[in-house]
Amino acid sequence: TQDCSRPVGDNMDLKGNDILLTSFPDGTTVTFACNIGYESAGGSPRITCTAGSWSSLGLKCQTKGGWAGCLYVKVGCLVLIQVTPLIKSSLLVFILTNFYFYFPMIQCESPPVVEYGSFSPNKDIYEYNEVTQYTCKKDYTLVGSRQLICLEDGTFKPEPPRCISKCFESFSITCSLFPDGTTVTFACNTGYESAGGSPRITCTAGSWSSLGRTHLWKPRVDGQVACM
Repeated sequence: TQDCSRPVGDNMDLKGNDILLTSFPDGTTVTFACNIGYESAGGSPRITCTAGSWSSLGLKCQTKGGWAGCLYVKVGCLVLIQVTPLIKSSLLVFILTNFYFYFPMIQCESPPVVEYGSFSPNKDIYEYNEVTQYTCKKDYTLVGSRQLICLEDGTFKPEPPRCISKCFESFSITCSLFPDGTTVTFACNTGYESAGGSPRITCTAGSWSSLGRTHLWKPRVDGQVACM
């Protein structure tokens, strides 16, 4: 089977978490939604990835609002424009016989700073639907969503990730010091906190079970082993 690349449509974008993805497995079905300022003019918003190709997209998006009772726009004609609440700046839309009409343009300020991490692109203002991507410094692992997107309320979502240091310190405990069946529990050194994974290992027939070497710890320093 072959994956599909990110699909695109006129005046629309993917819904939900799909908007953060760039590749989609065979058999995936995604749903489009019209962009802010546009509304559906009919057609199915769903398409499916089959053998590396997307099915035909039926959804059509047209500009929201219109002219109330006017075949041609004239001075004195009522202008209907639907907008969202948060106004980050204004964009000139129409110039008509010295009359100016404006509607809000959604923008986000710079996303949150993550300790031991960085994001790109790094700039002062981001447009609606623009995505920023986080990376961590060497020897740190990213936990959480790598990508954030600028939403219509003028904020980035989801919550920013964390960059947590890797702690793969080895230990030496001879099983001969512990009776068969003994379970011991590890605790992080002072200066470290658990990022998941079981802290317990068990002595069975002279050998210890595996202590997950993929456990991540956040730097904070003197370990201890507690027998159970």
